[in-house]
Amino acid sequence: MKTPISWIIDDPAPIISVYHEHSRKGHTEDGRPLIPTYPNEKLFEFCDIIERRGIKGKFSVVPMPGNKGDIVNGLDGVDKKDLDEWLECVKTRVMPAFSVGPEMLTHHKAVDLATGEALSMNERDWASTQDRTTLVPYIEKAVSLVNEAGLYSIGVTSPWDFGIEVEDEYEHSISLAVEKATGSKKAWFFLRGLRDRPKAKPWVAREEDGRTLVSIPATTRDYIWQTIDTLRSDDDYVNEIADNLITADGKEGHIIRVLESEGYPILITHWQSLMSNGLYTGLRVMDEVGRRIAEHLSDKVEWMSFEQITDLVLSNKAEYPKPVF
Repeated sequence: MKTPISWIIDDPAPIISVYHEHSRKGHTEDGRPLIPTYPNEKLFEFCDIIERRGIKGKFSVVPMPGNKGDIVNGLDGVDKKDLDEWLECVKTRVMPAFSVGPEMLTHHKAVDLATGEALSMNERDWASTQDRTTLVPYIEKAVSLVNEAGLYSIGVTSPWDFGIEVEDEYEHSISLAVEKATGSKKAWFFLRGLRDRPKAKPWVAREEDGRTLVSIPATTRDYIWQTIDTLRSDDDYVNEIADNLITADGKEGHIIRVLESEGYPILITHWQSLMSNGLYTGLRVMDEVGRRIAEHLSDKVEWMSFEQITDLVLSNKAEYPKPVF
């Protein structure tokens, strides 16, 4: 069997940049204001890349981005036509290759479910003191919104490291919330990174009441993030960043190190990394990395979505024990 490889795309939302909304600085490291929106044309370009290179993985859909409404009932400042176009593109072009799931509700301020109003703290800080009685309905709301918008979701992504302080309660809550929202007895989630650990792979995080939860970690770093903070967009720069993951000759890079350690290369980047604060350099890096993987590793790795990885883990649970942290 070829080694599974996958690509995590964190923070996507229709038009709205959740990074712009929650960033405390509001500007890049070189002093430029963060742009607040990304055009749908760049989602289409992303789709061109994943289709051309055969890339698969996990794609977040933030259901209430920046506390500006939601993807079912409408978003403040986003034309309904653009919202519908974004959702349709995700459904028809992203989802054939990527598993979709919420990155909780807002990736910004936590929400009072009773009123829909924003609380004073962000979701990460809010989650750190919660238990299953509050986490289950919160996660269920997030999963339900994504599914109500016409997308299929049985997994979630943690905004920042949402839930890590109460991980046992969090795991229980994900599993139960997904079942309540969708009826699915299986679920996946992304919280942790295992970036320098030999044989890093997903694991069975929880089994209870006939439900199974699989944790899928990132095993590389987001090298593309740096494109946010520079005006450089030349080909040499694109190649330099790609080299961090896989060199042009296919012999070195983080992907190669993970493979040599007998782990699964699970790449990670963020929507704002690909958008590069309006320069879109990150999309070119992704395309080049995908090209190099196809050229040098097609006989060694197989692209998989998170649901495909989940099914692989569930087919032989004993091979995927929970690591010790």
